[in-house]
Amino acid sequence: MPLEFAAKTDIGMVRVQNEDTVVVDDVLQLAILADGMGGYNAGEVASSIATVAIQEEIESQLQEYRRLQKPEAELPTRMWLMQAVRQANSTIINAARREPEYRGMGTTLVVAWFAPEGSVSIAHVGDSRAYRIRDGLLEQLTRDHSLLQEQIDAGLIRAEDAQFAMNRNIVTRAVGIDYQLVVEVHQHEVKAGDLYLLCSDGLSDRIGDADIDNIVSDAQGDLKMACTMLINAANLAGGQDNVSVILIKVPENE
Repeated sequence: MPLEFAAKTDIGMVRVQNEDTVVVDDVLQLAILADGMGGYNAGEVASSIATVAIQEEIESQLQEYRRLQKPEAELPTRMWLMQAVRQANSTIINAARREPEYRGMGTTLVVAWFAPEGSVSIAHVGDSRAYRIRDGLLEQLTRDHSLLQEQIDAGLIRAEDAQFAMNRNIVTRAVGIDYQLVVEVHQHEVKAGDLYLLCSDGLSDRIGDADIDNIVSDAQGDLKMACTMLINAANLAGGQDNVSVILIKVPENE
């Protein structure tokens, strides 16, 4: 399945450094986006450690599996992805214990790993998101691990008022904070023509779903242009955080 990837990250209009990290691996058909925790120490270190650890862990799992199993056997991608994120969590915590200046660092995370049999496993921790555009319809595939989402679920805040909430950036889960990390992983069927979007909250806090959909549509299939247009829109809307985007296009049936 020859997927098309595009990725872009930007410091935004306010922050003094970019704590986001994005990684795309065409060979593994893997996309990773990590948003170093604002207000924590060395968030950029945490996001970098997370992406490297996940990529290396998945490569290691694949090598071992192919050594022991038939290459055509179905891969347990969902389980491996969960293990890889947990490995990243432990690696960040251990790094913080070794280096005092890194104590308290953490990152949110969203990962998409496409399997040969035609599925995608999406793991996330925190409020970095995954969307899918299918047949012209945008759908959010992840559910934020945040105080704001809990308040929406409890009926205390209306979803349409969420962008004005004072506590919208308080997450209830993050990678690198506690060894007892709960990783949410879901597997989805992939269809020809699907477009998947991973983003940090620097995008989703600034731009609504309808605007995201319209911007991607306006790019007319140019994924690099779409990434640039999305980031420009977030910056025009204030750019109060780093903003990162990954787009993955599944080819149309010929």
